[in-house]
Amino acid sequence: MHPDAWEPIVIRDPQETPARLAKVAGDKYSYADFGDFSDLIARTVQGAPETSKVERRGLLPQVVYLEYSQDRLAAYGLQPGALGSVLRARNIIAPGGAFETGQQQIILNPSGEFENIDAIGNVAVSTSSSGAPVYLRDLVEISRGFQSPAQYLNYYTWEDPKGQWQRSRSVTLAIYMRDQRQIATFGQSVDGKLAQLKKILPPDLIIAHTSDQPLQVKENIHLFLRALYEAIILVVVVSLIGFWEWRLALIMALAIPITLGMTFGVSYMLGIDLQQVSVATLIIALGLLVDVPVVAGDGIKRGLAAGLPRDIAAWLGPTKLATAIFFATLTNIIAYLPFLMLTGNTGEFLRSLPIVMTAALLCALVVATTFVPLLGYYIQRPPKKKELTVEEKRQRGFYGFYNRLVGRAIQHRWLVLAGSFVFLLFGGLVASHLKQQFFPEDVQYWFYLDIWLPNDVTLTATNDAAMKAEQVVRQIVEGSAKTVTNEESGKHLLTSITSFIGGGGPRFWFSISPEAPQTNYAQVIVQVSDKEATPKLIGPLKRH
Repeated sequence: MHPDAWEPIVIRDPQETPARLAKVAGDKYSYADFGDFSDLIARTVQGAPETSKVERRGLLPQVVYLEYSQDRLAAYGLQPGALGSVLRARNIIAPGGAFETGQQQIILNPSGEFENIDAIGNVAVSTSSSGAPVYLRDLVEISRGFQSPAQYLNYYTWEDPKGQWQRSRSVTLAIYMRDQRQIATFGQSVDGKLAQLKKILPPDLIIAHTSDQPLQVKENIHLFLRALYEAIILVVVVSLIGFWEWRLALIMALAIPITLGMTFGVSYMLGIDLQQVSVATLIIALGLLVDVPVVAGDGIKRGLAAGLPRDIAAWLGPTKLATAIFFATLTNIIAYLPFLMLTGNTGEFLRSLPIVMTAALLCALVVATTFVPLLGYYIQRPPKKKELTVEEKRQRGFYGFYNRLVGRAIQHRWLVLAGSFVFLLFGGLVASHLKQQFFPEDVQYWFYLDIWLPNDVTLTATNDAAMKAEQVVRQIVEGSAKTVTNEESGKHLLTSITSFIGGGGPRFWFSISPEAPQTNYAQVIVQVSDKEATPKLIGPLKRH
């Protein structure tokens, strides 16, 4: 049956014709229409300066059918299997080689490649009794159509204005960005091209994002900026509490953006993009890169308290502890270098983590030995009150409490040692019950299902299994919407479902490798409106 044909029905009452036809009506647009639409979209977005290539999935390949009569072929002494050999011998697409003549090289390009249906019909396959050539068009009916039965299909499930879920055929376009381009600009360019296309494409043609990486990167950058602001605020608050001096707290607050600015420059020179792993590394590094500037700033403060001139105190403060600062930085760097030994997709995915961490820590060391003394010279001032000696500090306040606590711990060292072993055993017991995984949960606006059936099933059976899985997903997601999400009422948690029947979809995430084409496999991508609800939906789905 033609892939665009509707389901066959029997109508006994002519008055029921409209209702019966509406019940079995297929998609409005044919596969040929989808081919034209997707080709126009692909050529348009390819024109964006940031686009490297566009891949289309879900189109049925066009084929040429030869309908023959066994008796007619036998009358000319031909077997059906011989037609393929004749056509392959005529349809020469390989280069014909080359030969040299004098100082020139002549390349031979055969002209036997089929360019249209008429060329196939003009192939001579035999001769008549009188010696006249018999052409293929005289023996078979040649027609052009789509692959049937289909070996790969793509469907998109969406909600219509009436609140009903509709499943229709679709074509998925994977748009890839060029290297060394910003994904935010890439997303804006693609969105601009699509906005232009919507003016000329049919208004009822749905164009939707299944995986929007520019949005994901934007949210990760927002998370990093929020963590940066929080880190600066916490450093200032802790500095005020610990040193009780706003000048030193201001130096620490300025040291963070200076260090990050240097880190961005070093990462750019090393060819490291601002992506998910590098952003996560910077968030982790925020807690480490303030350690060295804090030590340097405190050294300057103590030098000023000791009566040293500002220039001497600014130079001597970080220098006195240079060895300790250097080896503390080196220890933190070495702790992350083993990530470079990872291989495969995991190693490639995490390659930027130790590089960015090393750059951030080294930049923090440079800031502590250059910018912090400079800022300390202009910002810090000698204390107005004489600073207490170490012996005086041990007798009062937090220092006194800590001194007494340490003294009693030393006096009862065997009891403290036994207590530490108890805490160690308790920690080991708790750690043994924790779930282990190399990567934490990567929360996204989508999750996917892999559906496997026995090897000998047809694509129709795989499609039926995918439809049942889609129905289960809709029931669970919609039924759990009130308990797993904080979205406002009236907004559905489920956004869309994209299904690839007979093979995997294009690569929509780095760590997910597309499955090879096979009729017993389907991939279902579920898109939700609240990404924080994704981990909470996995458990109910696995139980079904």
